Amino acid sequence: WLQGWLAGCNTKVGGDYFDFTAPDLAGNDHTLSKEIAGRVALIDLWGSWCASCRKHSKELIPLYDKYKDRGFTVVGVAREYDNADAMKTAIKRDGYPWLNLLELDDRLGIWKRYGIGNAGGGRFLVGRDGKILA
Repeated sequence: WLQGWLAGCNTKVGGDYFDFTAPDLAGNDHTLSKEIAGRVALIDLWGSWCASCRKHSKELIPLYDKYKDRGFTVVGVAREYDNADAMKTAIKRDGYPWLNLLELDDRLGIWKRYGIGNAGGGRFLVGRDGKILA
């Protein structure tokens, strides 16, 4: 617990992002650092149950489409409970074209490590050098 809390305190503009490995909906593990290496990336922490998160994620689609071929990517991480059924429905309904990973029942502690343990979601813009820009 303490390690996750301390990591969250260090997640700030100019600092390093927290790397993790999480599964996609097919059960394949993805390591964040490999997915965003050398790119400008938006880490989008969202949940199917969070209406404002989904609204903001949908607003990213035109930006992603415009800049994806110029070194920009988005990696979504859905915070879900019990199962991923609602996540699957949300992705299909909202049309997110980027990689989405699953944080099931907070097993990986991703939200805590990003300093937003009690939040519904959050976004972190990471530069090509791995530093948090915003």
